[in-house]
Amino acid sequence: MSDLVSVAAIKDLLTECPICTEHFDDATRIPRRMPCCVQSICQPCLETCSGGAATLSCPMCRRRHNLPGGVKSLPKETVILKTLDYLKIQKGLHLPCTNCPDKETAVAQCDNCGTFLCSICLSAHKRNTVSKTHTINTFDEMKGRPVQSFRRLHQCSQHQQPLQFYCYTCDKVVCVSCTVVDHDKGKGHNVVSVDEAHQGKAKSTSDVLGKIEEKTKRLSETESALQKKIENIKLSMKVARDDINEIFDNLTDRLNQRRTILLSDVEGKSAENLKLTEEALDSTRLLLTKVKSSSEYMQQMRNKADKVEDLQVMGSSEASLISMLKESPQEIPFDRTGVTFVQGNVKHLQDTIKVAGLVRSVTFSPTKRPNGMPDTAAYNAITLEPAEFPTVMEMDRSLCDQEIICPTLEWDSSTAHDTIDVSGCVITNTTSAGPSHDTGCRMQSINSCLASRPLMVKNCEAQRCMYRVKFRVRVNELIEDNQLIHEIALTPTPVDALCYQGTGLSVLVATCLNHKQQLCLRVGYNNTFLTDRPLIQNRVGQSYDQQLCLLMDGVNDKILVIDASDNTVYTTVTDVAFDRPMWVMMYVGCAANSDVRGELITGHNITGTFANYNH
Repeated sequence: MSDLVSVAAIKDLLTECPICTEHFDDATRIPRRMPCCVQSICQPCLETCSGGAATLSCPMCRRRHNLPGGVKSLPKETVILKTLDYLKIQKGLHLPCTNCPDKETAVAQCDNCGTFLCSICLSAHKRNTVSKTHTINTFDEMKGRPVQSFRRLHQCSQHQQPLQFYCYTCDKVVCVSCTVVDHDKGKGHNVVSVDEAHQGKAKSTSDVLGKIEEKTKRLSETESALQKKIENIKLSMKVARDDINEIFDNLTDRLNQRRTILLSDVEGKSAENLKLTEEALDSTRLLLTKVKSSSEYMQQMRNKADKVEDLQVMGSSEASLISMLKESPQEIPFDRTGVTFVQGNVKHLQDTIKVAGLVRSVTFSPTKRPNGMPDTAAYNAITLEPAEFPTVMEMDRSLCDQEIICPTLEWDSSTAHDTIDVSGCVITNTTSAGPSHDTGCRMQSINSCLASRPLMVKNCEAQRCMYRVKFRVRVNELIEDNQLIHEIALTPTPVDALCYQGTGLSVLVATCLNHKQQLCLRVGYNNTFLTDRPLIQNRVGQSYDQQLCLLMDGVNDKILVIDASDNTVYTTVTDVAFDRPMWVMMYVGCAANSDVRGELITGHNITGTFANYNH
C-alpha cells in the first residue's frame, strides 16, 4: 500500500473522500468518479453502499446506477491520483518506481513516458537507445512546480498504448488500436485527436461552468433570502407572543384592579350599615339585660317581703321601673339592607374578549403587475388569513333609522411601513421612534398601513356601512408633476407596490396634470379615474384639511364619497361588488415633500345626518 500523506501536508479538498473524509490513495481508497454528481468517492465507501450488488445508489445525490461490473467498473479519478503523487513529491514521501519489480523509491520521472524511475532504472533509461533522448525531471527539480505541470502516463487498459484520440460517438478517450477495432470511423464513429477534442470540449465546458457559476450565485441569493424569511418568521412569532403577553398582562392587571375596586366598594358600602346595626344590637342587648335583671330582682324581693316591706320596695323602685319602660334601644334608619353586585356590561365585556385581538398570517405574494409597472419594482398581493373579522359588534353604532352602521376601526400597526408612525386611528409620515421589527408582516414598498379588520357589507344586517377619514396635507417643497401625496383606499385586494391601489376605490391627493401647479383630490375605481377637484396650490407652506365619509351601500351596490363638511356627495361609484372583504388602507407620502396626517373616525365618534343617503 502506498504511504498516505499526513493531514497537515494536504490542503487540497480533492484528496479527501466526501463520505468518510479519509484520504484517497492508489491502492485501497481508490477514488472512483461518479457519473451523476461530479464527485469522486473512495472505492470502500461505494462498496459499502452497493453491498456487493450490481446496482448502486449514489451516496451524494441518491441517483441509482446499474453496474454489471461492480464498483470497479467506475473509472478511476486520475486527476486525484495525480494530485496525490504530486503532493508526495512536494513533501519528499515514498513513490514506488514504475519499472522495477522491487518498487524502489523513485527519484525522477520521464516526461515522455510518464513513468516514475528509481536511481537504477533512471540510469538504464538514459542508456536505452529508445529512451535516451527522453526528457527526465528529477523530483528535486519538480518541487515547487504547479500541479498542472506534473504529467502521468495515460494508457489504454485494453491495449496498453497511449491514449491519443477521442471518440465523440462514445464520449471516450481511446488509443490508436481502439480506433481500428472498436471505434473505427468506418463504423460511424467520430474520432479526433485529443488536442482537437480538448479544444472543443474546453469551450463548451467553460460555457457550462459559467452558467453553473451564475446559478450558484442565484442559489446563494435564494439561500440568503430563505434564511432571512426564516429569521423573519421566527421574529414575527416572538414579537406576536410578546405582544399578546403584554396586552393580556395589562388586561389582567386592569381586571384585577377593577376587582379590587369592586371589592372595596362592597366593603365601604356595607361597613357603615354594619356598624349602625351592630351598635343597635349592643344597645338592645344592654337594655334587655337591664330590664330582665330588674324584673327578676323585683319578683324575688316581693316574694320574700311582707306588706309593709313590699310597699317600701315598690315605692323605692316604681320610678326606676317606669323609667325603664320609657327607655328605648338605639334604632337604625332602615328595615332591611344589603349589598349586591350588578353584572351589567359583563356580557358586553365577554363579547369583547371573544373578539379581542386577532392572530393572522400576513403574506406578500408576487402577482400580475399592471402595465407600466417596472419589472424591478416589487408588486405583491397582500393576503391576510383569517381575512374575516366579526363585522358588526355591539360597539358598532347605528347612525340613523335607516341602519347605516359605523364599525369601529383602528390601524394595524404591525402591517405599517417602518418609516411612518401609527397610533390607534392616526397615521403620520414621520417616525417618532426607531424602525420597527422586520417581521415579514410589514409593507416595504410604500408608506402604507391596513386597518385592523376588513368590512363585509353583505354580512351587515342593514347592508350599509360607513367610516370617516380626516386628513391634513402641508407642502414642504415643490412637488413633482403627477406625484402621489396621500391615498385613502377601499380594496378587496390590497397590494404592496410603489403606486396607488389599482383595485377597488382610491381617493388620492396628488399633483394633477389637469390642474397645473395644484394639488388635487382625485377619485378612481378599478384603475379608472372618475373625478378630480383642486385643493391647494403646489407651493411651499400651503396646507389643506379635509374630512370625507365613505358609505358602502350594499343594498344598491354603491360607494358614496361624501364631503363631511356639508354632507354633499362628492362622487358615487356604481356596480360595486361587495362579495369579498373590503380592506381600508391609507398611504402617506414622503416627509421630505409634505407633512401628511390621516385619521380614522369610526364607531361612536361619527356624528351627522345621513338619512338622505338611504336611496
